[in-house]
Amino acid sequence: MNKVWGHIKRSIWGRPTHRANVRFLALPKRRAFSLFGADSVSSVAYAPDEIILMLSLTGAAGLVFSPLVAIGIALTLLIVVGTYRYNVNQISEHGEYELVLHRLGPTPALAHGASSMVDYVLTVAVAISAATHYLLTIFPHLVPHQHYLAASLVIAVTWLCIRGLRFTSKASMVPTYAFLGILAFTGVVGIYQYYTGTLAMAESSTYYVIPRGGLESVVSGLGLVLLLARAFSSGAVALTGVSTINSSAQFFAAPQKRNVATVLMISGFVSSALLLLVMFLVHAIGAVVVQEPEKYLMVQGRLVGEGFRQKPLLYQVAETIFSGSLAPVLLGYATVGILLTAACTAFAGFPLLTSSIAENKYLPVQMRALHSARLHANSVLVLGALSVLLVFIFGADINALIQMYIVGVFTSMCLTQSAILRHRWQQLRITLERFKRRKLIRDVLVTSFGLVVTAVSMLVVLLTKLTQGAWVSLILILLTMGMMTLIRHHYDYVDKDLMLSQDEESLEQARALPSRVHAVVYIPRLRKPAARALAYARASRASTISAVAINVAEQSTKELLKKWDTLGVPVPLTILDSPYRDRVTPLIEYIRQKKAQSPRDIVVVYLPEYVITRWWERSIHRRTVHKLAQRLRHESGVVIAHVPWSVGQEQGIIQ
Repeated sequence: MNKVWGHIKRSIWGRPTHRANVRFLALPKRRAFSLFGADSVSSVAYAPDEIILMLSLTGAAGLVFSPLVAIGIALTLLIVVGTYRYNVNQISEHGEYELVLHRLGPTPALAHGASSMVDYVLTVAVAISAATHYLLTIFPHLVPHQHYLAASLVIAVTWLCIRGLRFTSKASMVPTYAFLGILAFTGVVGIYQYYTGTLAMAESSTYYVIPRGGLESVVSGLGLVLLLARAFSSGAVALTGVSTINSSAQFFAAPQKRNVATVLMISGFVSSALLLLVMFLVHAIGAVVVQEPEKYLMVQGRLVGEGFRQKPLLYQVAETIFSGSLAPVLLGYATVGILLTAACTAFAGFPLLTSSIAENKYLPVQMRALHSARLHANSVLVLGALSVLLVFIFGADINALIQMYIVGVFTSMCLTQSAILRHRWQQLRITLERFKRRKLIRDVLVTSFGLVVTAVSMLVVLLTKLTQGAWVSLILILLTMGMMTLIRHHYDYVDKDLMLSQDEESLEQARALPSRVHAVVYIPRLRKPAARALAYARASRASTISAVAINVAEQSTKELLKKWDTLGVPVPLTILDSPYRDRVTPLIEYIRQKKAQSPRDIVVVYLPEYVITRWWERSIHRRTVHKLAQRLRHESGVVIAHVPWSVGQEQGIIQ
């Protein structure tokens, strides 16, 4: 049975990796891009939908601005990528959290860590919800099971990521490059059809979008600015994968920093180009999606029903270009694949982040080590559980999740760039050499420009999304910071209480021996385990030895006394009465009384127990000894000595 259980565990957790090989993952650029770049690239699957959803609030009049919004998002992405690439040496050396901690202090680091953790959870929830949306487009009969489908995808991705980053990096290449290849081919064919005049219009181009409460009049002046700002903040999800690549630098092959910069540049350009390509095709075919279609979408002069499902814009593009073929379905499957890979990216980055935070005692120590498969799995399981919870709460509604998504990303980016800027400024103040100062001034200007762009983008997101769902992210970040602070205070309290003082009086107390040692042997029944415990207690040469039994049933107690007389050991037997059949409390009270008589003495409690060899037999035996040991752990000055007896494998009382 142990072999079978071992095979099951290896199938779940994967085979253990020797500690000498853990650090040598060394992903080449093509595999690093397929895994860590998937988060940014996959945003093209849902960012266009979010832009059109916002612009459609004003009806068809606002849709003409979709290319302008896409260009703004692409430029912002390239600026942020350029800034991160320029500062890759600073960011990749220790990771963003450590950088903020060392340059800005504990409180900004708490905000950065909390924001990044919330961002990772939302990354998984958004990616899985988007993948579910595409699957439901391909298989509409699964719509009633949307919650369970999304939760099943989270569980499947969690299981894959538990097996380690080496396995995940290999599995990510097929969906990422398949998505890029199919989408690039779709774009080339679409552009060719557009310039040859053969590009058809999307089915949704004939739908009539009802403006929200007269908002068709806001497409000029200040109203236009606010509309574009809302569309920008919704489509800015394309920036979510920038920091993941830098934080994962330790997994890149040498030269690490150059490869990180290269992958970051490729990811930024590919994501920007794909976003512009898809938005161009969406605008060309007139495809639309709206919020609450049952209220604001009319088909053939009638409002659509509640069961009406809108297809993702990327799927509509493929369906229009390759009408009547399997290409839309293939692109749908490839999109699901890269979205699941994007979720894997979060599962790769979350353990790195939690490990750094746990090293500083702001998270449980179970998340501290990365070089243990089981400890790595702790972080993966936590992320998976939180993602499943979020998916169920929001019903895998990607639009609702997007409103919360971008806040954590921009918060962590602003803090990272602020930490770099402060470091550059401090270096500039102490540098006197002319050429070094010129280089530092250039560094300060580049970093400042990136910080201003990121901060303005964050301000736009907060102003336009605060009432739509961004407030939830802010509350989650604050709650996470509070939890981290409580954990740190607990660890500080424990360390202070356990610290060995260095003054001579304290050291003398630490070296002092107890006055006497009292041995107490618990006798549940007088059998071989109890006899062995008595023998061990007598061999310890304790100052006093007493055996204690609990009177639960009169007849059993009488039989115990007879056997005790027959055994003939020179140890007194004390019977404690328990009229309510509680075997634990009377013994605890007895030990407390013994401790009260002489506080400087220690009491060693010997607990005999028999060990069952077969797994199924454990469920049919009482666990009184374990309950007693659990209670005794809270008693000061008490030592617990377990005396095991392996059933079927022992030959004598004393071996």
